[in-house]
Amino acid sequence: MKALKKSLALIAAAFMTLPLLASCSAKAEKPEKKIYAGSYEEKINAFYEDHKDTTAGAMVGVFDKDGVVFKGYYGYSDIANGIKVDENTVIDWGSTTKTMVWVSVMQLWEQGKIDLEKDVREYLPDGFLTNLRYEKPVRMIELMNHRAGFQEYYTDMFLPANMQAYSLEEALKLDQPPQVFEPDTLTAYSNWGVALAGYIVERVSGESFVDYVHHHIFEPLDMKDSALAPDLMDNPGVRQRRDKLMCYSGTTPVGNAFYLISLYPAGTCVSTLDDYIKYASCFVKDEFPLFEKQETYDEMMSATSYYTDFNVVKNAHGFWALPYGNNTYGHGGNTQACSSYITFDPEKQIGCVVMTNQAGEEYYNGELFDSIYGRSAWLSYVAPDYAKGLYHPARTVLEGRFKVMGASYVTPDTFSEFLWTYNEKDGISKIEMPYGDYYLADTGTAILESILFYGWMLFLAFALISLIVKGIRAIVRKARKSTNKIMLGKTTGFIALVELLLGLCGLAIILSISVWLPHTIYMWFFYAAGALTVILLALTLYGIFKFIKTPRKDSSVIRKIYNIIAIAGSVLTIVFVVYMQLWHW
Repeated sequence: MKALKKSLALIAAAFMTLPLLASCSAKAEKPEKKIYAGSYEEKINAFYEDHKDTTAGAMVGVFDKDGVVFKGYYGYSDIANGIKVDENTVIDWGSTTKTMVWVSVMQLWEQGKIDLEKDVREYLPDGFLTNLRYEKPVRMIELMNHRAGFQEYYTDMFLPANMQAYSLEEALKLDQPPQVFEPDTLTAYSNWGVALAGYIVERVSGESFVDYVHHHIFEPLDMKDSALAPDLMDNPGVRQRRDKLMCYSGTTPVGNAFYLISLYPAGTCVSTLDDYIKYASCFVKDEFPLFEKQETYDEMMSATSYYTDFNVVKNAHGFWALPYGNNTYGHGGNTQACSSYITFDPEKQIGCVVMTNQAGEEYYNGELFDSIYGRSAWLSYVAPDYAKGLYHPARTVLEGRFKVMGASYVTPDTFSEFLWTYNEKDGISKIEMPYGDYYLADTGTAILESILFYGWMLFLAFALISLIVKGIRAIVRKARKSTNKIMLGKTTGFIALVELLLGLCGLAIILSISVWLPHTIYMWFFYAAGALTVILLALTLYGIFKFIKTPRKDSSVIRKIYNIIAIAGSVLTIVFVVYMQLWHW
């Protein structure tokens, strides 16, 4: 949850460089991360000095059970105009917002209004979920653990800031992602699943999720500089300040890069550092101020998901166990413009939060925490044995019009720098990692998808060159007033043209998604792809018929080879479009 350039690069990479058959060689070892010494203030100041060349703006807070230990403001909210980050700067929480869904769920659990073990359909309108495929029910605990089995969701995840946001119910019903895995078998991070839990909070409480959070989180904690609605107009002052925030990719400006997040419980909250600390510090206090009973907090921080073979906690009611220190929990967040992180150690009762106006920032939202909590023993462990082969991310797209984005495969040596475990529970060979699993893929499917993808790219290039050559030849023939017929000349020309138009449809879809246009604007490209595929099929069948019927003496060997390649390319293109489901909406 990246301004135009960054979005385009990421989305284009997802479309155009996949599938990757493997990262077959281990990555070069990175130098060991530096651990800073001294007080928290000295550590963080030294960290900034070492990273100021790559810092746009950053805000860091350290706290313990008694209150704030240190707050630091570094860099600029607007580099060009020399406006420094300060206590009035607001920055996106991104996915850290999800933790408020889980706190809300636990508040209602405490009141006996939500049972974490019940089928979530009991809290939803009849027939609301049309995407369930397995008899095994989805429980709230699966939503918290990101193990409900839903594939990734892309449609209208973000919308331009000047649009009218959908209601949460509308956003969830708009395009429900298929349930591609049986519940509680694979961890696959899901924005849609979290938003569904937020909608259940609405249904059970009788309040919109925005109002619920204001009444039960913001107001009790005196968080007056926070906003949650998709357009942030639940706190107009915060929206005004957010509009003035300049955001960066690295230190390259990308404007304010503010988008509406239709599934807003999954990532919309914006606040000051002070409010971020007010919320995060709840998790290290002797008494949790948002629950009536201490036992509720203890339950929330109990493990609900493990790394199976290592017996290490993966998730605790929606809070991820993190590879910093030995008992750290929290959640990171990214939007198109900002990165943030909430971390805390409930045993030592200390925590650290980071907010930056940089998309995908990794230093403050990663390396810094080693100096706060110490290095984790996690980083020294990887699975001693595992099934050899290609692995597919569980957080993926296996069906539908974005299926091509899921055609990605890696080998386990790619994960050598991280904690991961291997097991074959539930009959699935899988590698378990923070935030998501990878499962052993079918090698035949991986090869097929690679052939289709790279073959289509090759034939698009062939079609372009072919049309250029045909154009030159046509000009020469006209100048010479030649009347000789060329075997399948017009047919292969039309085939090349249709293939290029299909490529343009794909490019138009990529561009539309990269700037987060609503689906109503770009949906017709999928219809166009379907129509062009039908035309291409007709041309291909006609070409095959003509090729068979044409006497061998009427065409040169080179012409025959060219025609065979053109027809083979059109067949591959048809298979690619149908297999990757680019033909429908």
